[in-house]
Amino acid sequence: MDFSILEDIHQNRRGILVIGRTIERNGQKRHILGMTLEENARLCIIEPASQPDRLHRTKDRTQRARLKRNSDDPDTCLHCCEIRIGNRKCRISGGQSAPLSVGTVENYEAFALFCDMLNAGWIIPEWLKEYAWEDLTLITLNLPDVKRLPKCSGTTPVTLVHRPGPIRHTVEKSVTLHTGTPRAFRFTDHTGDTVSCYINNVVLFDVWETIGRQLEELRCQNRLPEDQLHAVRENTYKALQTSCPKGMCYIGIEYECSKEISLQFYTKEFLSSRPETSKGSAAFLMMRHKPDQKYGAHGLPLKGCVLQTPVSPGTVTVPSELLFYWEKADMWETAAK
Repeated sequence: MDFSILEDIHQNRRGILVIGRTIERNGQKRHILGMTLEENARLCIIEPASQPDRLHRTKDRTQRARLKRNSDDPDTCLHCCEIRIGNRKCRISGGQSAPLSVGTVENYEAFALFCDMLNAGWIIPEWLKEYAWEDLTLITLNLPDVKRLPKCSGTTPVTLVHRPGPIRHTVEKSVTLHTGTPRAFRFTDHTGDTVSCYINNVVLFDVWETIGRQLEELRCQNRLPEDQLHAVRENTYKALQTSCPKGMCYIGIEYECSKEISLQFYTKEFLSSRPETSKGSAAFLMMRHKPDQKYGAHGLPLKGCVLQTPVSPGTVTVPSELLFYWEKADMWETAAK
């Protein structure tokens, strides 16, 4: 560490609001630290790190282990969409999560934030003192409409509104797929119900052609300046060459389910392989396979899934696995104490 790090962590805050209130859900406490006003307004919340992150100490041996470990906590404050302070509603538009790990720049920035909050009157709750820093996470949420910080006393009602993402459940059911061939199977969900699944079609598609069409649409719609479009095209094709070499295909699955859930399949080959470093941003353009029709042969909503393991164009049989399914989570709100 040298003095240059002080320039990185020093913040000229135009305003600071201590909230210092705790919320509790499903036996887990989270602390609403307060708001800051710099270039933009931000809401700061301290929450315990997820258990998999705390217990993970060694590199995952397989993609299966990595995927099963990287589960999203539906109760995390990253899913908050609004905070209400008294009669004032503040819209939240995304944010970031940073573990309070020792020795990082983010750690020193958090330390400076905590000192500013203490100087402004923050009282650390006793339950928070029981946690080691490495077992905590600092959530910073963006408040795009807040130009002036609200007033908040110890008796002002404070409520967080959550719009959680889908909840993931592990299945690990082997399903052998055949291109161009429908099939059906069942599995037992987390409630003990039997779910019937119908795979209407398994298709191979040229992802290079798909990406090319998407980039051409961007060009025709003039959604990006020519120089930016050129950079996007160059970076995308570079990443694509690594993840799916030209001449190879991805596998698209069209399916129906007897319950309103989404399925996530992977090839057996991928799940048993070792994790690699990120292969670039092109994956964001390739994640979805959208069926042409709204409903399938069984009258149920028709959905799509992509197996992002490159295969040769002549592939017929694909040993696969239904690793996860996702269920929609309802919005909920929590009043702070």
